[in-house]
Amino acid sequence: MPSTKSLNTLAGCVFIFWWVAAVGAFSSGPNRNTISTSRRQLQTTTSFAAQKFNDVSSAQEVDGWTSLTDGGGVKLKVISSSSLPDAGAADKLDLKGKDVTVEYIGSIAARNWSAQDVIDCWLPDQGLSSLAPELFEAFDIDYKRLTNPNKFGIKFIKEGLGILKDAKQTTLFEAAQDLKRSEESHMEGTVFDKNQFTFRPGKGQVIRAFDLAIAEMKVGQTVSVVARCDFAYGSKGLRVGGKDLVPPYATVQYDITLVEIK
Repeated sequence: MPSTKSLNTLAGCVFIFWWVAAVGAFSSGPNRNTISTSRRQLQTTTSFAAQKFNDVSSAQEVDGWTSLTDGGGVKLKVISSSSLPDAGAADKLDLKGKDVTVEYIGSIAARNWSAQDVIDCWLPDQGLSSLAPELFEAFDIDYKRLTNPNKFGIKFIKEGLGILKDAKQTTLFEAAQDLKRSEESHMEGTVFDKNQFTFRPGKGQVIRAFDLAIAEMKVGQTVSVVARCDFAYGSKGLRVGGKDLVPPYATVQYDITLVEIK
């Protein structure tokens, strides 16, 4: 597994390579042929970098957290084991046609998006060109950079990303700032739901993260699950009775106890 130092060096090389290509392509306005050539060169370089980063993120367990998805969109950590040693072991393997009862507490979690997280769960909704994911990866636009107006400002959007229309520049900038504003209106740790209910897994009755987590649990066990927005409430968030309980693109955390399977 490559070291952190080697990955940082690799990321720096990718950034320098892209900057040389991108400045020439965008400084005087994007030219179709120039962009096409730069894009092909960038694809070769960034695909190598992406593979290295994926090698690191593919570790299944870090600090007690187990990734339930390839990209780390859902992570699970056991809080307390079942008081019934073998209870639910067979049911855990086959939940088809069965109902499960859970107790849970849902709260807002920190986004902590990497550049790949931004590409996976936020960028597709912004209406940009197919080149955008490569640019975001090359510039390493993670959550901190995306929401920093000094780094992801109008100037960068125009000159770095090659977006020339004023209205689109403003729209993209404000979309990024909306993420930051939602942190102030829905602070990390804010509880938005606490309940007990029964549902049938795999029937679309709960968010995707819930289905993934339940499949890994035993009766009596309590786990903590952190879910990125595309495995939770997506670009719309959760609105109940005219109140935004979960903002758009929010990462959420659920502490879940599996009470019963029948």
